[in-house]
Amino acid sequence: MVPALAAFAQLHPRLRIQHVSSSYHADLISERFDVAIRLGQLADSNHHAALIDNFAILPVAAPAYLAQWPIESLPQLAQAAWLAHSRLPSPLSWQVLTPQRQAVLFKVEDDARLMADSATALLTFALQGAGVALLPEWLVRPVIANGQLCHLLPDHPFPRQSIYALYPNTRHVPEKVRAFIDFLRARIATAE
Repeated sequence: MVPALAAFAQLHPRLRIQHVSSSYHADLISERFDVAIRLGQLADSNHHAALIDNFAILPVAAPAYLAQWPIESLPQLAQAAWLAHSRLPSPLSWQVLTPQRQAVLFKVEDDARLMADSATALLTFALQGAGVALLPEWLVRPVIANGQLCHLLPDHPFPRQSIYALYPNTRHVPEKVRAFIDFLRARIATAE
């Protein structure tokens, strides 16, 4: 998001931008935010939501972890030491597609070994061999490519997640909000 904001600021030099990075879901109106970027599935909200993009989430673990606890099936994955995102309503239960394209309920058998409220922290724990994390594909792509993490059970996709721009539910959408949403959509489209 920071590189996108920097590029948007260059296109609009008279616009003043304040970036706040937090997993905390602020009240956009009372805290005077023009727009918030949210990932995952949206809860009901009294704000407008504009879909920006969708992304895959991948179960990953470090080779050192897998050397001690190999994972070759969903039951083995369910028994793994999980690193879970604390902001998710059910971080250890997911609908997963089998190779035969059947949806099955995947549920981790034990509590999470570690919990964090940021994907970056979970990535660091996974890189240290602490267990299995379910992370955005765009975040883990480089470390999978260089062999630091392994994508587990790639023939069992987890549900795709979304990126939304949330903005206050007002009669008039400010031009700067509309321009930023259009800019993000165009930027993602050209990156693919």
